[in-house]
Amino acid sequence: MHQAFFSKTKPAIVVRGPEDQSFIALLEARLRDHGCDVTVIGPDDPMPDWDAVQLISWVPEGEAQMTTLRWLSEQCPFIALMASQAAADRVAALNAGAEDVLSAPIDIDECMLRTAIAMHRRHAMVVIKESSGQLQVDNLWMHQDTHQVRVDDQSVKLTPIQFELLWLLAQHKDTTLSKSLLYRQVLKKTFTPDDRSLDMHLSRVRKKLADAGLPPERLQTDHGKGYCFI
Repeated sequence: MHQAFFSKTKPAIVVRGPEDQSFIALLEARLRDHGCDVTVIGPDDPMPDWDAVQLISWVPEGEAQMTTLRWLSEQCPFIALMASQAAADRVAALNAGAEDVLSAPIDIDECMLRTAIAMHRRHAMVVIKESSGQLQVDNLWMHQDTHQVRVDDQSVKLTPIQFELLWLLAQHKDTTLSKSLLYRQVLKKTFTPDDRSLDMHLSRVRKKLADAGLPPERLQTDHGKGYCFI
C-alpha cells in the first residue's frame, strides 16, 4: 500500500534526527526508493524554508523530549519516533499535535505504512478518486494519465508542465508549496531568485482556469514562500 501511495504522490518529506542514527539513514533511503523528495535535518537544524508535506522526527528521552515536542508542535504535520516506550510519553506527543507515534524499537515497514496512512487520510479530506489516477477538488477535475482538466463541464487545455504544477498544488490543497520544491518536482531544476519561469507557468494556469470559471484567487501566491491552491 505505501509503495503505491508514495510512488504516485511523490511527497516532500523532512526527516529529522541524529546523523549517526542508522534508522534515520535507512528511513531516508527507503523513502527515496519510493520517489519521495526527502530532506534530512539534524536535531539542531531549522526546518527548510519551504513547507514540507510531512515531517518525521526522532524524539529523544529525558529533558530534551519536552523541548523537542514543543518545537514540533509549531511545525507542519509530524510523526513522532519516540525513544521512550512509556505510554505517558506517547500521549504527550499526541497532545503536541503528532498525527501518529511509534516507540522504539521501530520497524521500518511499520513506519513507512503509518506515514502513508497519515498522509492519505489528510489527502482524502480534499481529494476524490486519486487512487484511480483522477483528482477532484470541488469543481476542478483532473486525470493524471490523459492530462485532461475540467472546471465543471468546461475543458481546460494545459501544457505538460502546467498540468504537473496544478496537479501538485491541487493534491496538497491549502498547503503552501515553496518555489524550491516546485522547481525540483515540476521544472526538474534548482530554483534561483532571478528565474521567473515558474511564475510564468503559474500565471498562465491561473488565467486558463479563470477563463473556465474557476476564481483566480484559488491559486494564491504566498509572497516570499511559494504557491497554494485553496
